[in-house]
Amino acid sequence: MGDTPKPVNWTEAVHALGECFGSAPFEPSVLAYLEAAACKRILVACSGGADSVCLLCLLVERAPALGLTLHLAHYNHGWRGVDADADAAFVRSLAAAFELPYSEGRRPPNEDAFTETTARTLRLDFLRRVAKQQSCDAIAFGHQLDDVLETQLQRLARGVGSDGLAAPRPVARFDGYPTHLRPLLHLRAGAIRMSLNAASIPWREDLSNEDVGIARNGLRKRIIPDLNELLARDAAQGAARSRRLLEEDALALEELARERLPEAYSGSEALSRDAVRSLAPALARRAFAAWLSGHGLISSVSASAMDLIVDTALGPRERFRMSLGNDFLVMSAQALTVERGGLHTSGSVLRATSFQPGESVVLSTGAYIESEPLELDEETRHRIEMGAVDPGREAYLRDTGASSWEIRPWQPGDRFRPLGAPGSRKLKDWFIDRGVPPAERKIIPLVTDHDGLIVWVPGFPPAENCKIMPSTKQALRLTYHASHPL
Repeated sequence: MGDTPKPVNWTEAVHALGECFGSAPFEPSVLAYLEAAACKRILVACSGGADSVCLLCLLVERAPALGLTLHLAHYNHGWRGVDADADAAFVRSLAAAFELPYSEGRRPPNEDAFTETTARTLRLDFLRRVAKQQSCDAIAFGHQLDDVLETQLQRLARGVGSDGLAAPRPVARFDGYPTHLRPLLHLRAGAIRMSLNAASIPWREDLSNEDVGIARNGLRKRIIPDLNELLARDAAQGAARSRRLLEEDALALEELARERLPEAYSGSEALSRDAVRSLAPALARRAFAAWLSGHGLISSVSASAMDLIVDTALGPRERFRMSLGNDFLVMSAQALTVERGGLHTSGSVLRATSFQPGESVVLSTGAYIESEPLELDEETRHRIEMGAVDPGREAYLRDTGASSWEIRPWQPGDRFRPLGAPGSRKLKDWFIDRGVPPAERKIIPLVTDHDGLIVWVPGFPPAENCKIMPSTKQALRLTYHASHPL
């Protein structure tokens, strides 16, 4: 519908929209939640687009019968200029039309590395903050059925389990945060727009949705139509059913993990190694996630780091120590414990830390580095000499017998001489030559020796002064695993 809405009789419009959907405007589990909820205060997230406008109107129409108190919120990402400001003005007009309390947020102009992921994080932080201020126990989002397949395809590419593929859930509960509700998850995007048109309800169109360079748009406009044609079926309906089945599986596994290892869910300081080893990997993974979350450490543990934790805990290795920022996960033959080293910070800032040879260190960005002292055999030496080592994720350093190594972020003035270079240069110049974006430079870890000299930067060969010589017998292998969400 056009961006300049004509005057609307909202009382008649929301009633007409409700008639379009009859007795099933909300996904059944969401309706059950709303009917049974002790707190009836709902924060409605509205972008001004068709889906969230439909959600708002249906909630307004059903609020008296359900005893709901609504609060409207809009987050202006600010990346579409005057169009974004017009979206915000439109949502403000909806709040005024329905006489609803309203909150609006806007992206800070100095936000670094602004991406789709950053946008989602900033918006969610804003919504949760407003929900807390307004004593709302739930946040309602306008996701609909066609969003499911798009989300699944993106998450498959990242590598997720049943919990990840069961998203977005109609009712998603979080410890310490409001419940997320998606009342329209059973409705198709086309049906929503047709019903809005039938009820003469306007909405805002985001022209950036036509940009197929954005991953979700490319999936919606190119990949999914081709998939439907190739398979001669509606893939979105199949994905929605798979999501429901995967949610059933995930809930059953979560319940079983709670029964088998309750201490992981009760804030226990230690977990029995024998009890952990008795679990199937799927249960151990859930238990570890709950346990680390209870200790405030889960936010920086990437998917690959969790794989390492699960494999090591269930394996034969008796002693293992992994850095989690300033804290440590310590495994012995008897137990897993957390050793506190200070405040833990996670997110997009790389914080300095240290490790001992043989330890794995999880960085504050969610990436991690494994270290392994080893004796060089002929095969490994041949790989190194032939340049068959990927400098983006692996480095072999001459073992000098150092008891510890440091990891820190890049600083202006840092100099580095990678293997084969005629001399040292400013690391900034190396980054520019390689086309490393400024935002990425801030999170690339620098490995240094006890004298503070840079010995490796992922993406580059190791330092010249640490190269493997013909006489070298002992080496330290470093493996870098970039951050990917859990």
